[in-house]
Amino acid sequence: MAFDNTHLRQRGIELLKPCMRRLTGFLANQDASLREEAATSLGRIGDPEAVKPLIEALKREKQDEQMPLALAEIGETTAIIPLLEAFGQADRETRPNIATALGSFPDPRTTATLVQGLADPDPNVRFACISSLGRIKDPASISPLLGSLSEANEWIFLAVVDALARIGDHRASSPITAFYLKEPNERKRASLITALGFLRDLTTITVLTRALRDPDDRVKANAIESILRLRLPRDKALGLLQPFIKHPDNRVRGNAMIGIAELKGPDLMPVLESMSEDPDKWVRATLGYVLSVIAHPKALSMILDLLKDGDGDVRKNAARALSGRARDEHTDLLLSLLKDPTPFVRQQAVSTLGRIRSRPSVPILSRLFGLERNFRIRSAVVTALGVIGDTAAMPLIEIALRDKDSRVRANAVEAVEQIMGEACSPHVKPLLGDPDNRTRANAAKAMFRIGDVAVTSRLEVMLRDGDGATRLSAIYAVGQIGLALREIERSPIPTPLKTSLDAIAPIPKNVESTAISSPDTSDNAPKTAIAQELPTGRETLREIFLEHAKEGRYKQAIDTVNIFLQRFPHDLKGVFFSANLHFQLSRFEEAVILYKQAIELDPFHVQALGNLGIACYRLGRSQEAVHYFQQALKIQPDLSTLRFNLANLLLKENHLEEAIHHYEEGKRFGKPPARVLANLGFAYQKTGQYEKAILEYEASVEADPRDPGTFYNWGLILFRQGHKDEATQVLQKALQKVPTGSAGIKSIRDLLERIRGESGKPLTES
Repeated sequence: MAFDNTHLRQRGIELLKPCMRRLTGFLANQDASLREEAATSLGRIGDPEAVKPLIEALKREKQDEQMPLALAEIGETTAIIPLLEAFGQADRETRPNIATALGSFPDPRTTATLVQGLADPDPNVRFACISSLGRIKDPASISPLLGSLSEANEWIFLAVVDALARIGDHRASSPITAFYLKEPNERKRASLITALGFLRDLTTITVLTRALRDPDDRVKANAIESILRLRLPRDKALGLLQPFIKHPDNRVRGNAMIGIAELKGPDLMPVLESMSEDPDKWVRATLGYVLSVIAHPKALSMILDLLKDGDGDVRKNAARALSGRARDEHTDLLLSLLKDPTPFVRQQAVSTLGRIRSRPSVPILSRLFGLERNFRIRSAVVTALGVIGDTAAMPLIEIALRDKDSRVRANAVEAVEQIMGEACSPHVKPLLGDPDNRTRANAAKAMFRIGDVAVTSRLEVMLRDGDGATRLSAIYAVGQIGLALREIERSPIPTPLKTSLDAIAPIPKNVESTAISSPDTSDNAPKTAIAQELPTGRETLREIFLEHAKEGRYKQAIDTVNIFLQRFPHDLKGVFFSANLHFQLSRFEEAVILYKQAIELDPFHVQALGNLGIACYRLGRSQEAVHYFQQALKIQPDLSTLRFNLANLLLKENHLEEAIHHYEEGKRFGKPPARVLANLGFAYQKTGQYEKAILEYEASVEADPRDPGTFYNWGLILFRQGHKDEATQVLQKALQKVPTGSAGIKSIRDLLERIRGESGKPLTES
């Protein structure tokens, strides 16, 4: 079933409306924490209706950072005019806040207003205007910003330099160079040199070379980074950096070594060895940082040596370095670090075991939880077990859900959701009444994500509670649900939440026969007549086709969006909406054309690429589908469901090794459903990796024991390996678990008969 994710999110927002009204009321509360948390949650939900109350609150509250941040997250362009008016009317204490909000809305009118603000007598207003211009990155602001380099206030000066660096216009190169040459302040000189690197103007190489001889080491270190950003010819860059690989300052030396490694210069081994033997612990600690960044064949072995260092700070950096390089084969080493006397090293080892999804570490981590007294490490253990996703950790997670430490309980809620998926409800639901705010919020979010949308009513009750802590936890939870609603737009894959939202307003089966709400409802009504009756405003017209779709009037929605796109052919949201609408109606040819138009407008539109891949697959164009899935994953590699889709398609096309790669990569970012685990097991089976196949089949059966094919393949491997008793046990378990009447039951019975015939043992069934 295809889901229209945009409209599902809108349905979710409608569910949250009662809660949002409460949040809007909190924007005027005397309690600053309630105001700030309410603004944050409204931003996460992203409903344009929150723009007006947020702007009103912005004009009332002084120096409240959450209001502009919330407006930025909503990103509604209709906020520009009210914000510009508010900026002109506001007093000096609220003007910086509004200037910060304007930085989230790139528009020539915004730039012009912020440029005017550069002359404001209040330094806080000037600082906010400068920072916002840097975020907007409009080249039209270069000249006014250059004029602000004369600011006496050091922090405003640094903000100007940062803004110029962000914009990246070469017109700033000469003025920045001139200021560097006459500037006595070391911090200012260092920032100017950093800015030259971001400008990437080759004409600045002379001043950057001079900066390498600056008396201040911060300037030297920044100059090395800037030279690397210029992408000079390799020999030229190496010649500039090599003299600094033995510099006494750690940061200068570290930057030089990283640069030389990046440029594939001379072997750094002699310098690395001398650093590892240096009596100064900070030199050895710097070596740990360098080894975490550079690609050196002996980096891992040197990291292992540093982990034996007697100083805790050195081991900390070594542990950080190992966390980025560790793989399955380093499990034993990571387990040995769980006994390190430095808490940070133990915590890093725990987190890394989670990242590599080390199943063998589950029992050891569970024991560590019972022995460890450091709450950060205990919390990290629970998080790691959730990421690993092995049901063997559930006894420990159930204990953690009742732990006296609220931070552990909150992490345990997330872990049980990761391990059990939809089946987590009995464990999580009782925690909706937990005394800890974050635990309750995590529980509410988990229940909503698994499709229990009724939890929003409970949150509304909590928002009316007289206790401030209860209201805060409910506000936070509503914001988290807002983020969950945003997440459903990222992938076209069905989820329990999508199913629940879809059930709120079922789609009519005969969408084509729904009458058009106009004087002439026949298919022969001229489109021009319909167009003449529709309003001309972009947003008003958008609201009409969205409302048609929301109410299930899909023919009217298509007619209206077609008229909309005739008037506004480059409106990305309109094109993407039309593509999704055709996709939902199984008009895949039209959907493909529209998704491609969306990608032309935004080449990094992940949802369009993913949906385009599915549409191509539905049309039997497998190679195109693979291409678009791969393009989407290049932009956002952590889309596990999309990666699993790609892997399934590659498996179907018999590209087994590539399919295995994507299955395993997808498991790094998300818990795979039972069907995916079974497919991965089949891929391993087809490539002769039988032990790995069995592990995946076991995991698949644990997640969902109803698929006869998984049991059959698992039993077949064991039978062919000569493990007849084990194969019999697996197949008999299948007869207990698989629903009666399933298509694969006969194959399971046939295999059991064959095993019985060869072993002479009677077949027993239950």
